[in-house]
Amino acid sequence: MKTRRSEPHSTVGAASIVLMAILWLLVSASTGQAATWQECSGNKIRWNSGWTNMFISTTSFPAGSAWDTRLQNAMWHWNNVKGAGFNFYVGRDTDGTHSSSNGVNEVYWSSTEVGSALAVTFSRYHCYWLFGYNYGLDEADIAFNSNLSWSTGSVTYSNLGSPYNFELVALHELGHALGLKHEDQWMATMNSYYPNSGPFGYYKDADANADDRAGIRSLYPDGTTETDVAGSAFKRTGTGTSGLVSSPAWAYRGTNVTIEFSFANLSTATQTFDIGFYLSTNDFISTSDTLLATNYGAWGSAGFAGTFSRTLYIPSWITPGTYYLGFLIDPSNVKAESNESNNNQPMPRTITIY
Repeated sequence: MKTRRSEPHSTVGAASIVLMAILWLLVSASTGQAATWQECSGNKIRWNSGWTNMFISTTSFPAGSAWDTRLQNAMWHWNNVKGAGFNFYVGRDTDGTHSSSNGVNEVYWSSTEVGSALAVTFSRYHCYWLFGYNYGLDEADIAFNSNLSWSTGSVTYSNLGSPYNFELVALHELGHALGLKHEDQWMATMNSYYPNSGPFGYYKDADANADDRAGIRSLYPDGTTETDVAGSAFKRTGTGTSGLVSSPAWAYRGTNVTIEFSFANLSTATQTFDIGFYLSTNDFISTSDTLLATNYGAWGSAGFAGTFSRTLYIPSWITPGTYYLGFLIDPSNVKAESNESNNNQPMPRTITIY
């Protein structure tokens, strides 16, 4: 995803500016927080009402279809970010026509507007001086590339290319629609390239990452709070790119192995928590599995996402066979989290133990 935007513009007199955000087809451990947005003389460009309607094309995404459901799921995830008072509302675009200057936010398939990109968000906003600065978003249209193959299922670790995960891309593009720009310094949903730091947890939940949550909270702050720490099988691999964490494909009993693991603090405040590392006969990591090690007192500030390494000892009494390595955040369930289902994370491949 590269951003192409207008050249710097004068804030004297009326102005209407179009921002085009593109999701490119590149598939490919860091920590930090650096969400960005468009500004008008230091003022954040946003929906001044704190909400907007997204009109889903019924000719592209029929009401009640899997596509429609995934789009609404992505909207719900942004709406559900605590500490941010912003909401997408769903409308229906039934006429099959689209324009980036009609004042209506439209979401649709396109075979001509997106080039080789996965999707394009066309945003229009104003920034001018008239007895004070006047600024804000006016329109945001999202076009998905109908020439490509897409999936409405979960992300598949064995294939991070085509067919592309529709909800994950929708989540990214809706981030542009609410006012966020690309962020490539850290793990983020708004990374420039697919799969945008991926989903969270065993259920592969396509949710806004920590940095992105910090961004929407800055654009649309409110007084709500949440506690949520999530596990991830992805890591940052370079400017705007992300790939899977690493783990060994095999090991001997009685030896050490090293894995990478990522977690994100999706909360509105700093959190301290334990992390348990397990060996399991299936890919659902739980406290009933074989505990290999525990990290006590891990912590992350709000907006923090990072990747780390952990050395684990494989006990000599383990029966040879195929297993799953993984980790569980807050294994003793000390934290009262808004989402408890994103804490357990298996490694993206199995390990054969001899």
